[in-house]
Amino acid sequence: MSSQSKATKDSPTRGYRVTGRAAHGRVARLFQTLLLHEEGATPTAADDDHTTKQQSRWIDTSPYATTSSDDKPEISFLWENAPRYETKSIRDTVQVYSHLPNGIHVLDDKWALARLMMIPSSHNCSGNHDEALATLESHCFRGSDGFRIFAQRVGLLSSNENDADNNNVNSEAQYQFEDLLQTTQQHHQLLPPPPPPKNLWVIKDAMSNGAGGIWIVDPFNAHEFTDNNNKDQQQQPMILHPLHRYIAQQYAWPPTLYKSRKCHVRVYGLITSDGRAYVHERAFLHVANEIFEYDSSSSNDGGATKEGNTDNKRRERFEPSVHITNCCANSHDEDKFSGEICVELDKPGPFSTSHSNGSSDVGVGSGNGDLPLGDYFPSIAASVAMLAEKSAAYVQGGQANNGFEYLGLDFVLSSVPDEGGEDSTRRKPVAYLLEVNAPPSQDTATGLTHAEELHDEVISDLLRLWVLPHLGIESSRSENGWKCVYSPPSLLKEETSIDVEEKPSNLIVPSKAAILNKIRWAMFEKKASKEYESSWHKEEVVGEENDRKSHKCESEKADSSFDADSFVSFARSQFPCFSASTITSLSSAETPESENIFLESGGGAQVPRVVVDAMSASLMNRDRSVVGAKYLSEARKSIASLLAGCHGDDEEVQDRDEEQAVILGANATSLLDILARMYVENELITRDDEIVIASENHLANVTPWIKAAESVGARIKWWTATKCQEQQSSGTEESSSVLCDLVTERTRIVAVSHASNILGRVRDISAVCSLVREVTMNKGHVVVDGVAAAPHLLSCGSQASWYVVSLHKLFGPHLGCLIGKRSIALQVANIECQLSNEKLCREYEMGTMNYEACAGAIALKEYFNELGIKAWRRSGDYEGVHCHSQTQTAQITSTQASGDQVVEGSSALSNSAHLSIARTCIVQVETRLLHSILGYLRKISRVRIIEDVGDMKVTLDGGCISNSSNERRIPIVTFVHELIPSSQIVEHCRNHGVICRACKFLATTKLWDEMNLNEYDGVVRFSFAHYNNISDIQRTIYVLEMLREWR
Repeated sequence: MSSQSKATKDSPTRGYRVTGRAAHGRVARLFQTLLLHEEGATPTAADDDHTTKQQSRWIDTSPYATTSSDDKPEISFLWENAPRYETKSIRDTVQVYSHLPNGIHVLDDKWALARLMMIPSSHNCSGNHDEALATLESHCFRGSDGFRIFAQRVGLLSSNENDADNNNVNSEAQYQFEDLLQTTQQHHQLLPPPPPPKNLWVIKDAMSNGAGGIWIVDPFNAHEFTDNNNKDQQQQPMILHPLHRYIAQQYAWPPTLYKSRKCHVRVYGLITSDGRAYVHERAFLHVANEIFEYDSSSSNDGGATKEGNTDNKRRERFEPSVHITNCCANSHDEDKFSGEICVELDKPGPFSTSHSNGSSDVGVGSGNGDLPLGDYFPSIAASVAMLAEKSAAYVQGGQANNGFEYLGLDFVLSSVPDEGGEDSTRRKPVAYLLEVNAPPSQDTATGLTHAEELHDEVISDLLRLWVLPHLGIESSRSENGWKCVYSPPSLLKEETSIDVEEKPSNLIVPSKAAILNKIRWAMFEKKASKEYESSWHKEEVVGEENDRKSHKCESEKADSSFDADSFVSFARSQFPCFSASTITSLSSAETPESENIFLESGGGAQVPRVVVDAMSASLMNRDRSVVGAKYLSEARKSIASLLAGCHGDDEEVQDRDEEQAVILGANATSLLDILARMYVENELITRDDEIVIASENHLANVTPWIKAAESVGARIKWWTATKCQEQQSSGTEESSSVLCDLVTERTRIVAVSHASNILGRVRDISAVCSLVREVTMNKGHVVVDGVAAAPHLLSCGSQASWYVVSLHKLFGPHLGCLIGKRSIALQVANIECQLSNEKLCREYEMGTMNYEACAGAIALKEYFNELGIKAWRRSGDYEGVHCHSQTQTAQITSTQASGDQVVEGSSALSNSAHLSIARTCIVQVETRLLHSILGYLRKISRVRIIEDVGDMKVTLDGGCISNSSNERRIPIVTFVHELIPSSQIVEHCRNHGVICRACKFLATTKLWDEMNLNEYDGVVRFSFAHYNNISDIQRTIYVLEMLREWR
């Protein structure tokens, strides 16, 4: 036995993990093979003991490992196609990791790739990149509105026939496409390629993979992609999703063909944490099924050709099987599918002068050897080098875990005039980078032997080049298929071999590096967007921007001049959370706070700066008997003014806040518990009485009343959300989805939610109160849980007996608030009516109040008041300020051009009017968000939205009080997926900066049964607020689309 083998025998046990079934099937297998050959002798019958010991040094801890071990070794090597939540704790500490910090977000994103490589034709790149570099003009836009702007800029929507050339591409006597199977002699005898068609583009959905979401567009069919065209044909859905991101990429012309068909090369690349970039010498050629033809002669005929010929040409010209070369788009037709053709990038191709003249057809990778395409390697290498250089700032910081990004790069082959050659007709080969996958699939498309062997060689070489050296294992094989095509300037003077010396101790933790990289990328994205816009004529930009804005508020369905984007921007500016300089550990150690999409306001909203400052100031000047008492008194008035419509600061209102008792406490749950116990202690609920509870309630408004009923023997009735759960009277319980079936003269408590924190439907509290008051002859009391609704309605109404809120979900401090009618508060407390409101409230409150929270509550009203003032100033004159809690009929109208012209007149409106304006603006902003996310989720067949089905009514149609619940809903959306657990969806979202939750949200068991949710671990909840914008929705949709099996 060698000395090396003896040394390794006593080495500590080490572990490796490869997640994903396909990855494990190949990477783990190859890793095990290399370990066996590099760390010890090849196993033989006489060396079984040695072999066992060698294999036991490394333990496969992967989810798909075929063997198990009692040992739990430290993980040294981690490979995962996408970061998983369960590996988060070990990524920073492994010796080798298969990703760079933020690598997937930058390198596996079509939009990001376009931003990095974007070189518009009118603005040539003058950098130091290789002369072989070839790039395609690219544009980024969102939805059909963005397409319209792009199309108008490049002339796709031009109606002037003289704006485009009639190219007559189909004249075979004059032009000829290059073909990879031509011999060198045939190549030199080629006719020139056809001239490029005018305005031929490839549109790609940045949120799609494979062959989906790709369209070929020219002036002939461009109008099919605009809103106007699709609105005329209402039965046809829009081609472009209004919220998706798209890339328009110039069509690579002329395409170099393979057997007269379009093709592309799948190249394998590697970017390592030291900044180097590599390209592997072996690749695949993927070929379209149909012969390549593109007749541009009818592109601009205005539809004047004969009808039959025109329809045929349309179909032929945009046929996917002609233009799209992905295996997944062509493998369905076994007769035409070319399979996976192996390619050698280090061997000169048939177009090279070094290739022997007179040679016949080259091989196709399955019997005759790999197809030599070395002529294209310089261009491919230049693109990979440029990608590595431009992305370096946004994927840096992976040295601590020796990270790397394994890339699959798709290049379309073409040629350009060789301006430096002696022959003016000679052309040089180029390759245009289309897109990148990080990482590429470890599966083959065909399963054929030659394809499997190529995958094995590429990944084995990767393990030898990067993984084994950084695990301290020296490879015995010197040759390697990976060719270094880029080294950062800092390494150019050093040795080109990989440095595996001991790493410095001050290296940044990769997860923290990811945060900084995301910040850098956000800044770059903003800058790139501005530079892109500035590259177009200023007047054009202004005109196009106005056109875009005119379409932006269609989902609001409101005829007003209200600018939702400006309102949201101002609101966000008031919250420290959304400041670019604020970076905390709110959710994920990998996501900067400035980039988080916060969709968890239903669990606790963000807090405006004015509230934070007020609470901080109260802590700097503490005087319990004077300052503290004043805070408490003012907090009651502010909350009453904000929610109960009592405006003691208005001169025309005198002491109206005396009608309401504003009771404060630690939280809503404790206040409701106190309230229920006081009903029992003062015998307002007895054995013969009834309590009606809405099944959609949060448990905070359920458990206290069930306990109260049990303590005295009262009867419980359930107001259910669906008819299917209705049942006849059974023991002490009864259920119905129609409230008037349940309320009798013996009803003492009706506990309902203003809006459920699961279903989101706003209930008609006025109708509920009217029914209870009439049937019980004012003996029944309505207790409303307004915790979920208050942040969106800013009103508790005036008819409920009790209304409870939690200020921490209303953008304020942790403080519960119970608002009750004074007469009922006196009755429940069983005290004389001469008591002041302050002393009356103290009967319900326990211990010393949180005065700092009271200071924040006072400032909360100031925040909403400022929102109303800002909206009024921006919109000019404000009419219809009558915003009632149930109708919300106020509208913002503008009669002045500039908000600055009405600043001095803002005092003409009272504080109550400002709050009314704020309520109306919040409704419009949140309605827009709600329509966007619901519209998207309803199109995903595997998603079930948990929502009100319309069964829950106050009375039946034609009833005495009201015929149904309110049709409005708050911006809370819950859903489940038929394949993906809710917890997994939330983990994925949080890992990508979308903050949300999944659980049962303290819902009742009855609601869970009614919604048929018992098989799920919980529901995913997105809860929005007025500080969320459409970009948040777009980013959320993008993140969801990244989930495997989402669609």
